[in-house]
Amino acid sequence: MQGIKHLIACHCILPQFRDKKVPTYHKFVAFSVIDESDTVVASNAQCNNCGTVHKIYDICKSEIIAGKDESLTVEKRSDISISLPTSIVELFENYQLEIPDYQYARFVLENKQWNSTLMLTSESADETKEGKLLRFISEDQFRVEPFSRQETI
Repeated sequence: MQGIKHLIACHCILPQFRDKKVPTYHKFVAFSVIDESDTVVASNAQCNNCGTVHKIYDICKSEIIAGKDESLTVEKRSDISISLPTSIVELFENYQLEIPDYQYARFVLENKQWNSTLMLTSESADETKEGKLLRFISEDQFRVEPFSRQETI
């Protein structure tokens, strides 16, 4: 099994793009699980802009199933936080991470995918990307690591 964060396109438009002739639809990050047969396990995610609920059926593919707050199947931070170590929850709160990051961390811990990393921060300057990663070393051992890498275009 594999866990992956990916983008989902919504039908909403951010205010700064409303005056464009060709609409630029909002995209948000979602987390999905890919099972042993390379199939995405269907799940629901809520747009972080308009609140519309999407049923995710493949990587970067979804269909709208409900309006704002109409689905009780969408996970919230508090739902996921109870299955994570307190130190991880506090770290995520400090970095203001989103629900897909909490879901990814839970997946890594439950599936013992040690040495996996999760990006906490990143900044790009010229051709360099810098930031901090959280490395999952074991069930109760984690490390925040700075990183710097050259970006290729």
